[in-house]
Parts: sequence; structure tokens; C-alpha cells
Amino acid sequence: MRTRLLIILATALTLGVGLAPAPVAAQGTARGKPLEKFTLLMPEAHGHTFRTVYIGIEKGWFADEGLEIDFKVVPGGAINLVPQLAQGAGDVAWAGGYTVIQARAKGVPIVGLFSASTETLWGLITLKASGLRTPKDLKGKTVGVVAFSSATHFMALGLLRAGGLSEADVNIKPIGFGGPASLSQRQIDGYVWFKTQGLALETRGTPVHVLDLDQFIPVPQDLMLTTDKLVKSRAPALKAYLRVLKKTSVFENDPKNWEEGDTYQAKYAPESVQDKAFLKALRQYTHARTERDSAKRWHWGSTDPDRLEKAQDFLLDLKVIDRKTPVKDMYTNALLPE
Repeated sequence: MRTRLLIILATALTLGVGLAPAPVAAQGTARGKPLEKFTLLMPEAHGHTFRTVYIGIEKGWFADEGLEIDFKVVPGGAINLVPQLAQGAGDVAWAGGYTVIQARAKGVPIVGLFSASTETLWGLITLKASGLRTPKDLKGKTVGVVAFSSATHFMALGLLRAGGLSEADVNIKPIGFGGPASLSQRQIDGYVWFKTQGLALETRGTPVHVLDLDQFIPVPQDLMLTTDKLVKSRAPALKAYLRVLKKTSVFENDPKNWEEGDTYQAKYAPESVQDKAFLKALRQYTHARTERDSAKRWHWGSTDPDRLEKAQDFLLDLKVIDRKTPVKDMYTNALLPE
């Protein structure tokens, strides 16, 4: 029986961002010509996830490329984002790397056009005092996941395999988005979620250890998605959008620009910039990750097909998908700027 893969991508919710969408500022014109609307499907309301987009809007860089950015919130993660994207509700959407594999297996023609980093956001978050440092340490422990058949569930199963354990050795417990509370109340020993939540817990007084899942299981890069149809029909707009994202990424990687970036983020998600300690830690984390990517000579935004291949084998082995599809159809690096 095929298991459904629920990919939950709610970074802003994870980091305590408010749900009320902020009004988008007027974005001007491109050399006197009307701007072309470009719609982003958002897995959550405004917050940290879209900071580089805010910078591009407020600096006028999207307008310079002839684009007017339109935000559309689609709550519920990829299980809702993918149908909306496939039906033409937007131009791009954010989702975890497993999403494109499952969608292609079901015949849905979506494609990754940009990867955020060589690293993924996923980790196993435990209390530092617990001493849990490797997958084999999970024996006899309780591990929290968002839900059974969620991406976090499959990652937990991957960790068990990496530690030579079976499901009988560990208690896997669905906790929804209640990881921090469940961990602090000792209802669980650890949970699978975004590594950045570990930063939030640390800056708010809870010492934690974050086990990087990239080291132990086949996790593909975190992707920005579009459709096969749009790659053909809106290639110039997609290229323009990616050019601005690269420009904003360079801007954001310079610490002297962080305060300016905070002012732009505050216009769209004021709640997300209130915790100054966490905001600083997040900026430092992102900067360090960018420097690691650069040291690997990673071509900005590019997707590694080998990682997709290994992740597809992983999902097939878990019976999340019932067939493999060509990896070459899952992504394109052709629209990225030089």
C-alpha cells in the first residue's frame, strides 16, 4: 500500500512569525512599461523564509527586471502547494526536496529550478544534556515527528537505519508542530524538524544539540519549484526572478547590510524581527552556510542530480513511491544566472 508523503514546510511558523499577511508595497514600473506579475506560492505567511524577496522588492531590483511580485499564501505545506502550482495558481513554490520526487512519481509535471544550498534545513533536535549524538543513541528513546507518513517520519526511519535500529527499538510519536514544548516537558527525547528551530531554542535559553540529517540519510536539497509548462512558456520571467534572487543573496551575505534587510523584513512581517537575539543568530547561521557552500565551489542555486537519485531510491525502499521516474526531469539548472 502506497504511503502518502506529507511534506510540511512552515519555516516562518516554526520561528514564531505572525500569520497576518502584510500589504505589498507598490513596485513601480520597468522603464515606463507595466510590470509583469510573478506569483509566489507561500507555504506560510510572511516571515524569514521570504527575506531575500522583500529585499529585491524594496531595492527595486524586481521592478528593474520587469517583474511585480505577488504573494499567495497556501497553508498546509506541499500537499496543498503542489496541486495549486500544477493548476497554474502561481509561478514558483517553496517545498522540501522529496516533494518533486513524489509528484513526478504520481505524474505531476513539476520541476525544481533552484536549490537553496548544498545543505538542507533538516535536523534531529535534542536537549544538550541528553547526550544523544548519533543515530544509534536513539535506542529506547522517544522521537517526535509531525505525523505518521510525514517527511519527518520518513527521516526518522532513515535515522534508525543509519543507527542499525528497527522501529521496535524506538518509540516514534506524532507531535504536530509541538516540538519545543514536548521536548522541554520531557515528553520526547528529540524530534525531527528544521535546524533553525534549534537556534531559536538556544537563543531563548534551552541548550540543545542538533544532529545534521545530511550526514546520515539521503535528503535532497530544499527546492524552489515550478512546472514543466512554465519552464517553456515563462523562461525569461523565471530567469529574471533568479537573477534578482542571486543579487539579493550577495547583498544579504554582507553583514553590513543586515540591519537594512531587517527594515525591509519588518514591513512585511513585523513580528519576525522582534526577537533580536534569534534574528542575529539566524543571520550568522545563514552567512556561515553560504560560506560553506562557496568553499565547496557550488554553483549558486544548482541542484545535484545524484542526491535526487539517492533520495528517490530511499523513498522507493520505504514504499512512499511505487515507481521511479527519470531524475533529469525533476530539475533544471539551465535557468540559473552565471
